[in-house]
Amino acid sequence: MLKINDSRKFAPRIGAHKSIAISLDLAVDRALESTCECLQIFTRPPRRWEAGESSLTSEIRNNFLKKCEKANFYDTAIHMPYLPNLASPDDTLYQKSIQVLSEEIEKSFLLKAPFVITHLGSPKERNEDFASERVAKALDIALSDLKSPTMVLLENSTARRKNWGTKFSHIEKILSKVTNSAHIGVCFDTAHAFSAGYDIRTTEGLHAVIDTINDSLGKEKLKLIHLNDSKGKFGSGVDHHEHIGQGNIGIDCFRELMQNPRFKRIPMIIETPKEDDQSDINNIQLLKTLRSS
Repeated sequence: MLKINDSRKFAPRIGAHKSIAISLDLAVDRALESTCECLQIFTRPPRRWEAGESSLTSEIRNNFLKKCEKANFYDTAIHMPYLPNLASPDDTLYQKSIQVLSEEIEKSFLLKAPFVITHLGSPKERNEDFASERVAKALDIALSDLKSPTMVLLENSTARRKNWGTKFSHIEKILSKVTNSAHIGVCFDTAHAFSAGYDIRTTEGLHAVIDTINDSLGKEKLKLIHLNDSKGKFGSGVDHHEHIGQGNIGIDCFRELMQNPRFKRIPMIIETPKEDDQSDINNIQLLKTLRSS
């Protein structure tokens, strides 16, 4: 793992999800252009199963590692593509999903990326017990040949029709059943939480949610935060991200995330709308202003 820059260790690092179009290592260049301090990527097209034979050649890998070291991107996160479903009752889809998770964990080793982020999937008409057993088994299989200190981060979900994955008690249930829990953490998405019924608009509300995560899952489990405002209303189940401070969550939540010491070592990644090349820059600069004020 790359060394931490001491000048940033007392404030949260702010980054963005960046495209790997043309070549995976170009995501680092795009992140620097947007004034990022950390990075999240897909390693394959998010709506395709196949990664492509040339997606991670030794040359691309070496270029990526050199650029990350120079940029001090030591806590890169790899996000799983959208198609896998680790809670699926369909055995063919389930096995295919585990295979993709295993491949992404292997890439995290090759790219020295400490985090692989995954959604909890959907059990369709099956219940929470089925879903938690399914996800826990998938994690155990995928982590069985772990070569690095990679952590798989379970991301809280939002859903209008299905409730699975929307509560932190669902993640707690998975952790209670998984064997290799030391390599399982949490990615907290602000927009998902708000849309799922966690009121984080106020400082008190935000800390109540973080206390819930720490008390039920463990104080060291929260490893990364997705900073997204929400176009959806509170408890609506609508998963539409908005620019920081322009949605229904409002600015107070993000100011607290930037300024409170309890968040100082947690990397923050925006997944806000990308209307043009300036969009990420604007959101990141606003967060940096909140951080320094």
